[in-house]
Amino acid sequence: MTEKSSKNSQAKKPFFLRSDSASSTVVGAVLLLAIIVSVFSVVRIGYIPEWKNDAEYSHMNDVWKDMADLKSKIDLITIALASDPDSQNTEITMSVPFHMGGGDVPLIGTIKSSGTLSVNKNECNITISQGSNGNLIDPVACGSVSYTSQNRYYVNQDFIYEGGALILSQGERSSMMLYPSIRFSRTPANEYNVSIHIVEIDKNPYAPADVISSNTGCSLRLSGKEYEPLYNDNNISSFTLTVNTDHPDAWYLYLQETTKEAGITDSTTLTQNENSVSLTFPSGPGGKGLNRLYVSKTIVKVEPGIGI
Repeated sequence: MTEKSSKNSQAKKPFFLRSDSASSTVVGAVLLLAIIVSVFSVVRIGYIPEWKNDAEYSHMNDVWKDMADLKSKIDLITIALASDPDSQNTEITMSVPFHMGGGDVPLIGTIKSSGTLSVNKNECNITISQGSNGNLIDPVACGSVSYTSQNRYYVNQDFIYEGGALILSQGERSSMMLYPSIRFSRTPANEYNVSIHIVEIDKNPYAPADVISSNTGCSLRLSGKEYEPLYNDNNISSFTLTVNTDHPDAWYLYLQETTKEAGITDSTTLTQNENSVSLTFPSGPGGKGLNRLYVSKTIVKVEPGIGI
């Protein structure tokens, strides 16, 4: 009886077989998973930020091309209106597509950075005066078209079109990338004809700025409204050009380079304040003389819309 109970007890005990093959498979799977996690961690920490940075840099190049296209088309509108004596009754319309967002990397970083496109958000005013005689023209409220990036990796940049100039602002510094139409032409009598053309972005004085924030496509509709001569006189001894702007350093460097190329640095006075730049030519007797001053402006209406 005792022997039978002992046999039954042994029969009820579980019996496990050890498999070296199964153990190796589990260990291999764990090691493979660890390697995969490590690779993804290295890629995420070491490579994705660099790839995203490069992608956002490429996107900023696209935005730069869009802003350059904006200036180019406004210049074309100006030429067309200037050649038409009845420009006030002629409307020329063009469209500029904008890449608002970018910086996405397929499969691993699909989130796009975004941007903000604004019309007449920034103030820019240009005046031309003659000493105690006051203003030669009514002050021109130039308005602006600006793009502000909202990048996650690459440094943020602002592109600003104002008064006919295209400015790049990055941090506390700004530089003029494409120039406005300000020309100094020397005459045979060693005097200078000065031509200043201003672009005014049309604005309702009581309307808020048009602002679009997006990471997809956007477009600007440009409508040339009028080319207007403001001043044309060859009986003038000097003038002062004053630009009130949020980017005085860009305008200062541009005017400094312009007068240097014209060879009139010694006959000009160029000053920069917190939010303005002034150029006087000629600034004193005995230097280069002024033969003629011609000032004009183009009025362009700019309307943003969703979709390219």
